[in-house]
Amino acid sequence: MTRRTLFIAAALGLAVAAGTIYLAVGRKPAAGDEADATPTAVVTVAQAARERLDDVASLYGLIAADPAGVRIVAAPRALIVTQVLVRPGQAIAAGQPVVQIANAPGAELAYSQAVDALAFAKADLARTQRLFDERLAATDQLNAARKAVADAQAALLAQQRQGGGRAVQTLSAATDGVVTAVSVSPGDHVAQDAPLVSVTATSGMVAKLGLEPGSAAVRPGDAVVLRPISAPAGAAISGRIAMIGRAADPATKTYDAVVPLSGSTLPVGAAVQAQVATGSHTGLVVPRDAVVFDETGAHVFVVFGGKAHRVFIRPGQTYGDKIEVAGPVQPGQAVAVQGADELQDGMAVKVGGR
Repeated sequence: MTRRTLFIAAALGLAVAAGTIYLAVGRKPAAGDEADATPTAVVTVAQAARERLDDVASLYGLIAADPAGVRIVAAPRALIVTQVLVRPGQAIAAGQPVVQIANAPGAELAYSQAVDALAFAKADLARTQRLFDERLAATDQLNAARKAVADAQAALLAQQRQGGGRAVQTLSAATDGVVTAVSVSPGDHVAQDAPLVSVTATSGMVAKLGLEPGSAAVRPGDAVVLRPISAPAGAAISGRIAMIGRAADPATKTYDAVVPLSGSTLPVGAAVQAQVATGSHTGLVVPRDAVVFDETGAHVFVVFGGKAHRVFIRPGQTYGDKIEVAGPVQPGQAVAVQGADELQDGMAVKVGGR
């Protein structure tokens, strides 16, 4: 072999070696290789679990006065209203003045007649007693005079109990409660027994919930949790359905489901939402924050093999911070919670907590 041939062979060997080193060391990784090696999101996960769940029906309604708990302050006699001391919706205590009244002319006349009748009966009894002592009157005449006095005394006592003889009188509430109606104004002439003020006792409030026709799952005796719509995060009020009406409301076409309330401070007419427990079942739940709602549909991301896999589900009832789901999610599978709304199907993830 000549010197020229050896030189060419050596040059070719160097070139091949240099190419091999470049391919082995100097080549940059492809974008897909880098994505497979480096997580692009950090998430927390929780396990899907099968649990026993309450069947809950959501109803809406209003706080109302129970007719059985209404106490009416009525006119004790024919009178004139001089002053109204309360307003509808006002909370009052037992014994608190609600209206001031004065006698109507007819009531004054009736009281005066009762006083005069008693005075006349007593005078007649004294005269008859003298005649009887002188043997000039019979026993039945004396008994009749005594009965006349008793009748006159009873009539006057009835007038006095009604407030007769008082120039001005103040009527008070008989119970703690809320004023639900004021039927008179100052200056009104009112007949005996006419309603003046209606007070619903504190224990006489009810929630009237609208029940759709055919809602057979809701029954009397079912447990209810109420919350005011104006403050859904407020304290819950517990109760039970006492009655389901059989007459539909002409406007809403719903039936009243009545829940008695004890010691409720909600005002009459306040709107409430009710959760009624109608039974129980076993269902699959995940944290509410694990469910993503977007244009593709409701889904969760199941995490395994270092990646997030999108699984479409059907969301159901919420239970606190959990939600029931149906779909190809198995109990025990890890679903992304915090950071789930930033994931894409197949994205590499790193689990930052559970």
